[in-house]
Amino acid sequence: MPPMVWRKRSSAFTRLLFPEVLPSLLPPAPAEPQRQPNEPARPGPRKTLTLPKQRERLMHITVTREEVTHLREVVMQSCGHCVCFMRMSPLDHARRMCLCLCVQAEAVPMVMDAVMWALPQAEFGLRQA
Repeated sequence: MPPMVWRKRSSAFTRLLFPEVLPSLLPPAPAEPQRQPNEPARPGPRKTLTLPKQRERLMHITVTREEVTHLREVVMQSCGHCVCFMRMSPLDHARRMCLCLCVQAEAVPMVMDAVMWALPQAEFGLRQA
């Protein structure tokens, strides 16, 4: 029976809490050799935990409310296949809108170029998701 695989997780913390393969379905670890009762316990080789590289980036793009529809069209046309999620939130009593956009790291330059050409007055913020 093949191991059950869960869906893709976005953050390293979530990947640590919820691994992609269920531990009960992994092959059993080899048994440790038996030691004598009077022999002191020796520490074995230590395994270091390596976290996966983050592949998503969280972008904040701020525009006026009149440009929101155009901004969403530009983002979806330039790299709609790389978008993990998109959320809109109002700023300054809805005079300006902030688009919170989670995209794959490789798509950040494409999104920024497309938005800067279409909406030069847009404000950008970027951080690792």
